[in-house]
Amino acid sequence: AGMPTRASTLLGLLLATGWCFMGAADINFPSVVELGVPMGALREGPDTGGSEGSQLGQRRNTVPIHRIPSMGSFPAQDSWAYSHNEDLGFSMFLERRCKLIQFIRHAEAHHNVAERESELGTLYLEEQHSGWKYWDAGLTGKGVDQCTKLRRELTCMSHPLDCELVVVSPLTRALQTARLSVGSVKFAESQPMMVATDLCRERITNCPADSRRPLSVLKTEFPEVDFSQCMQTEEDEMWQDHKEDNEACMKRGLKFLQWLMKRPESRIAVVTHSGFLKRLFSQFGMGSAPDDKDELQRRPANCEMRGLVLCAHRHFSDVPGTEGYEATEIY
Repeated sequence: AGMPTRASTLLGLLLATGWCFMGAADINFPSVVELGVPMGALREGPDTGGSEGSQLGQRRNTVPIHRIPSMGSFPAQDSWAYSHNEDLGFSMFLERRCKLIQFIRHAEAHHNVAERESELGTLYLEEQHSGWKYWDAGLTGKGVDQCTKLRRELTCMSHPLDCELVVVSPLTRALQTARLSVGSVKFAESQPMMVATDLCRERITNCPADSRRPLSVLKTEFPEVDFSQCMQTEEDEMWQDHKEDNEACMKRGLKFLQWLMKRPESRIAVVTHSGFLKRLFSQFGMGSAPDDKDELQRRPANCEMRGLVLCAHRHFSDVPGTEGYEATEIY
């Protein structure tokens, strides 16, 4: 197939369309419903033998995927990986060029309740109506319970998550959700690193609920989180200096996907926000079956987890000035 030309097609979310993209639901995983059993990582069969000195390459077909080291997404050189033949009814991508991403919306926070109960709806959260009452709002008791339920389901699921990395928005409700859900699951090998980035924060509006507290406060409250990928300003200058319309948020979403593809990990959980996810997913699914498109693009419920396979059509270089370089700075 020819090289894609539209910027929006440089990254492919492989969803269950039956002929072009493949989603996690196509690999015989349970369907994701609100807080239903989440989609797990595809595994091969158990290790059936071989000497202790056997090489990974000789036993690869019998080693569970969670024991195979992450190979990254692309080789060092820039290259194109996208190949699609509609007549065949399938697309194939090398495993090392794909990532399994579990997108999780934060659990119920206090501003969600206020928005739902006010006649003004979302407008009530703007500074002119409710002031700073819901600044960087935290979780409600119900939200904490939602995290507990999700954590139990992650622990009991038939296909363990085997998460290598947890990426989280720097807003308090997302940080709390990450800590109380996926961050509290005991993984077979080691606990995944937790990294915060502004690339997946909520759309920046006039609502103080979407502004973070001082960075030093967040670092103290969440010592298990690496905040080095966030803007290193004590106050939330990003919220103060920039407001995003839909298009700006969508562009930031694509930068976030590029950032994910540059990571060495292959199995990643992302704890973020419904407005951000709604605008990110709205750029994908065109040409899919209506039900698949609706499943991808609908706004997620609080603490809902949605599993997707992400494949970049080409390498995104980390070196400025080289072919394929895509800056992931936000502003």
